[in-house]
Amino acid sequence: MTNGVQMDLIITARNIHTLTPAPAGTNAISALGITGGRIERVGTRAQAELWQAASRADYLDATITPGLVDAHVHPIWGQQIARGTYLGKVTGSKHAAEFLSQQVGEVAPGEWIFAWGLEQSAFGADTPSGADFTETFPHNPVFVMLFDGHAALANAKALEQAHIEGAEPLAGAGQIIVDEAGKPTGFLREASAINRLKEAAPPLTFEQKVKNTLATLRAMAKNGLTGGEMLDFDDPQSLQVLAQIEAEGELPLRLRVAPWVLSGHPKGRVQQIIDMQGIGGRRYCVRGAKMMIDGTIDNGSGWLAEPDAMGEGTHSAYANTDEYLECLRAFDAAGVPTSTHAIGDRGIEFVIEAIASLGHTSVYHRIEHIEEITDRAVDALASTRVSASMQPTHCTHFLDPDGADAWSRRLGRERAKRAFRLRDVFEAAQHLALGSDWPIANFDPREIMADAISRRHTKDPASRPITPEQALTNRQALQCYTRGVAGSNGSTGGRIAVGELADLTIFAADPLQLSPEELADVEIVATYVGGQRIAGATV
Repeated sequence: MTNGVQMDLIITARNIHTLTPAPAGTNAISALGITGGRIERVGTRAQAELWQAASRADYLDATITPGLVDAHVHPIWGQQIARGTYLGKVTGSKHAAEFLSQQVGEVAPGEWIFAWGLEQSAFGADTPSGADFTETFPHNPVFVMLFDGHAALANAKALEQAHIEGAEPLAGAGQIIVDEAGKPTGFLREASAINRLKEAAPPLTFEQKVKNTLATLRAMAKNGLTGGEMLDFDDPQSLQVLAQIEAEGELPLRLRVAPWVLSGHPKGRVQQIIDMQGIGGRRYCVRGAKMMIDGTIDNGSGWLAEPDAMGEGTHSAYANTDEYLECLRAFDAAGVPTSTHAIGDRGIEFVIEAIASLGHTSVYHRIEHIEEITDRAVDALASTRVSASMQPTHCTHFLDPDGADAWSRRLGRERAKRAFRLRDVFEAAQHLALGSDWPIANFDPREIMADAISRRHTKDPASRPITPEQALTNRQALQCYTRGVAGSNGSTGGRIAVGELADLTIFAADPLQLSPEELADVEIVATYVGGQRIAGATV
């Protein structure tokens, strides 16, 4: 290799973790050469002194890793969920209504009020209802998205605006919950029920979607992300939003879009998604499809082998599971990789069985969430080598070690012991990818990796670990944000090697040597996408 090649950029740092096997005797990597957005050379500082480039950046004592990628985000649909006031950790339904009233202040009669992030645990053992929001806001429609994105609350005024007067047949797993007299309580389960409310509420404008999505993506890049997998197509303007951002400048990170097909979608939806494959721009592309076999354990729509404590959770999101199998087989035959939302033990087993029934396919199929998995399903996962995607902070932020949360109460003590088996799935699955499911949980990858290692809410000193034997090591957590994501969808990225895209995350200290508490707060010095610095100070 000659030293006279002119590269675009040379980057040096104390440590560079390539996440590739290094031959014995290889010196520690501390320099990269980049040309045309890809890595052209990998070597040491001493070797880099002989390289030629248009510019150089020395990050001194920092550590460079492959660019972090969130395996599960909703940056556009999430703008509709994360709308209005965040209700987060309110301690009860009445407190939530009072807190919302304090935050919004005076509003004109008839004006819609939005909130999000309310946990079902705020209602204790009671079924959620919009009664307290009706009492607090008698003259304003109130639309509250619950934390998991699979349920919503409406007060009486919002129900009136949406013409929801009682139970009615809905597509898929959607339910309008009613009381003994048949009157709607304001609790709406799953998309087809929530959509009734969304159709009545004033929508975000296209300009708001573009502005808010760009702000979210910039914040993600600032926190160390260089890519994300967008697993939805709920907003029909999604591709137009991304195209508009690129028309005005550049996406702050790469997005791999997997449109979803849900129970109740028209028959032509599968072919429509197949035809969309490859559509994209400079930093976004449609690649893959998303399906859902169940809902969530918290609201009783997770598919369980045995009923939960309230007698629910015994059904798939697909009224006819043959419909799911038809979709999966059609995508596989067309070479389209899939991601299937499966949370409850029976749902997870069913999806593993369905993927196994495809035989020796070359298409990558992945299971999302895997919140409560049996030993039998772990063994099946290992034998089929299906890939997995999980969100550690869904466990550490929403579950209580004492079982006081809605998820644990639904399952009972014995089944709750199977919560979010990260280590077991890491060892069994072909690849394990990590992510946030934003806006369901914060997208900061540092905190998510820290919680995967500590098995507790790392930033809360009073928190206690949940099934600590399921912890990942620092290296495993980093791998699940890089090589694990790429491997789970059949791409070749997630590592630093000649020919790979120059997507890089630069930490102020070595993430493999930090305690969880240190990792959660370590500074992100810079992020690079295709050799271009997206976030961080110049050096």
